[in-house]
Amino acid sequence: MKKTVLLILVVLLAVLIGYFWPASSSEKIAKISNPSAERDTQSGSVIGSEDPNNTYVWLGIPFAAPPVADLRWRSPQPVKPWTETLGTTAFRDACVQLSGPLDGLPDDSGAVVGSEDCLYLNIWSPRDHSSFNAEKLPVMVWIHGGGNTIGTANTYDASLLAGSEQVVVVTINYRLGFFGWMSHPALRTPDRNALDASGNYANLDMIAALQWVSDNIANFGGDQNNVTIFGESAGGRNVFSLMASPLAKGLFHRAIAQSGSVGTTPLWRAENFHGDTQPGQALSSREWLSLQLQNSGRAKDSKAARAAQMLMSDEETRDFMYSRSPQEILEGVSGGAGMYSAPQSFRDGTVLPQDTLYTVFSDPSRYNSVPLITGTNRDEAKLFLAQDPEFVELRFGFLPRVKDLQAYNELSAYLTDSWKAMAVDGIADIMAANSSEPVFAYRWDWDEGGKSWLIDYSELLGAAHGLEVAYIFGGFDGAIGAPGLYTDNNIAGRDLLGQQMRSYWSEFASTGAPGNGRSGVLPQWRAWSNAGANLMLLDTARGGGLRMVNEPMTVAMLKERIAQDPNITDLRSRCALHVQLFLLANAGDDVWNEADYNALGCAQFNPWGLEVER
Repeated sequence: MKKTVLLILVVLLAVLIGYFWPASSSEKIAKISNPSAERDTQSGSVIGSEDPNNTYVWLGIPFAAPPVADLRWRSPQPVKPWTETLGTTAFRDACVQLSGPLDGLPDDSGAVVGSEDCLYLNIWSPRDHSSFNAEKLPVMVWIHGGGNTIGTANTYDASLLAGSEQVVVVTINYRLGFFGWMSHPALRTPDRNALDASGNYANLDMIAALQWVSDNIANFGGDQNNVTIFGESAGGRNVFSLMASPLAKGLFHRAIAQSGSVGTTPLWRAENFHGDTQPGQALSSREWLSLQLQNSGRAKDSKAARAAQMLMSDEETRDFMYSRSPQEILEGVSGGAGMYSAPQSFRDGTVLPQDTLYTVFSDPSRYNSVPLITGTNRDEAKLFLAQDPEFVELRFGFLPRVKDLQAYNELSAYLTDSWKAMAVDGIADIMAANSSEPVFAYRWDWDEGGKSWLIDYSELLGAAHGLEVAYIFGGFDGAIGAPGLYTDNNIAGRDLLGQQMRSYWSEFASTGAPGNGRSGVLPQWRAWSNAGANLMLLDTARGGGLRMVNEPMTVAMLKERIAQDPNITDLRSRCALHVQLFLLANAGDDVWNEADYNALGCAQFNPWGLEVER
């Protein structure tokens, strides 16, 4: 009996050790090329292969020159043309990142994985519509998530979305973390143009990929005049940034932001030391440079490193930065699942506006005003809280159990509701009031995860961040999830909800409105308004089904909730929560109000001091 129990525990440990994240898999397995999948691009011909769901697929097509050597921290440059047909039957390297569950690689790949040579895209097209002469189909360009520091397009199989919904799907890589965003005075010298000086290299990568799509996608069956950008989490944040960028004008015609954010970073947050009066982020460019000087032996501690870099000329600083290898650039940097908090999406005035996106989106003449779907998941924060030992303990070292379910749910609700208030209701209110283009909003409510005496996923995860992505692509085996999340009791409902969501997404890509779905039989998804049902709940019949509701969530409502919450008995904790939700969000430029903070009795606490101490 003891041996049997031990065996069960060992098996469970092997299964659950990586819960909440997809299993890593090799990205280098090549498919067999198919002569029917040879296409021309402006840089040369490519040959792809057949994929499931009656699609052709082209993997690893370069859309920009490798950003290596002196092209690091510069805007993407054109691809060098090739003369021989290029085989595009295997994914290319992910962009440089810390090893983690979203890199698509085996777990033993090393602490730092990927390559700086990573600007490639992948295309899936229905076989019947993938030729130059066929009827052109809507194009959907996917921007992956991962905090803009991890992840890759290589982990998304778009064959089901493309084949079942008759759309052309493109997935793209872009530079990540310090490689994709680096704002430092040494990179803004007169010898560098405005794009090279912007620091927003990853945003420029995305724009370069969209330009490639505009120039070439017709040869793959796609309509270059009907392009939808869509992304989740950091990908959703990037969707909003592309809507705001004047450089992306005309390159897309619809947008979907899944669990996105409208955060952009002022230069002082991106560059200042963390202890300055206007504190930079913990990994601002100056703090990162201090770490690099210490790692290289040029400074013995942070104080010496700060003094040393202030004496360095721009040329010396830039030479030092370029001398560092990818492994050295990420040395000493850490974060959960490989994700680290690097500054990104800078208000440089060239790639992105100097104003906040709330301000920009209030005037349609200042941004790329197109039909928009924006939404969040009902329990976004639980994916992250479930991996925090402060809230969840691991029985036997691997079985997660929520310590205090009430406190867990309350904090998750604050964090998740603030996400919805700013990225859904706030944005929808602004755009609907000022633009003629429609906004459609959703909340994803699926919370039917498996329950057993070991784990109750309906409590632990609920409708957590990232879970809805698999419903769009249909690849549940490789998606964010956990063993036992899907069972015989919930798979049928899950699969039907996935079909319905793909139908809404593809109809929006086709017409600019999700309507009754591509199938024409779903409940009508109406545009946002300030009166009546304006939010589509995406759920199975067990959870109430697809339906329009009116469930507003505003910043004002959240501030009042914090002020009146009887479960917060410590003033400092009340003030810290207010700071977390409203000051750290977009450097406080959109929703922070000092009078509101002081009215809580928080005047005695420097809000940035609370942030620094945490």
